[in-house]
Amino acid sequence: MSESASPSTGAQAADPLAPLRTSGVALLTSFRRDGTGVGTPVGISVGDGVAHFTTRAKTWKVKRMARDPRVTLAPCTKTGKVLGATVEGTARRLSDDEARMLRGGFAYRFWTLVYRLVYRDVPVSYEVTPR
Repeated sequence: MSESASPSTGAQAADPLAPLRTSGVALLTSFRRDGTGVGTPVGISVGDGVAHFTTRAKTWKVKRMARDPRVTLAPCTKTGKVLGATVEGTARRLSDDEARMLRGGFAYRFWTLVYRLVYRDVPVSYEVTPR
């Protein structure tokens, strides 16, 4: 039995973001001051050993991650129903230049305009590195 468990554990250790690669949406859990987790579905992209997502700057999750960068990600539906294993990680806010390089020039400018006109806010991008 231990032989059958070791290959899956080894594969997960080799690629900790494997559970997220099949989903374009993940349940991002950020933590309040008292340690309570708050989950929010976010669109993600996974590549080069990190996951990226973008959100509005005035959301509570941005404030929670500024105080405590510890997060978890789990593949989910758009409504937040978890579909797979959870990945623990550390979130880092990307600078505007890093976000522009990540998205590309025109796409970044377009979505920045959409966020400003529709939401009256600005987009912020994050990079999550698995622990």
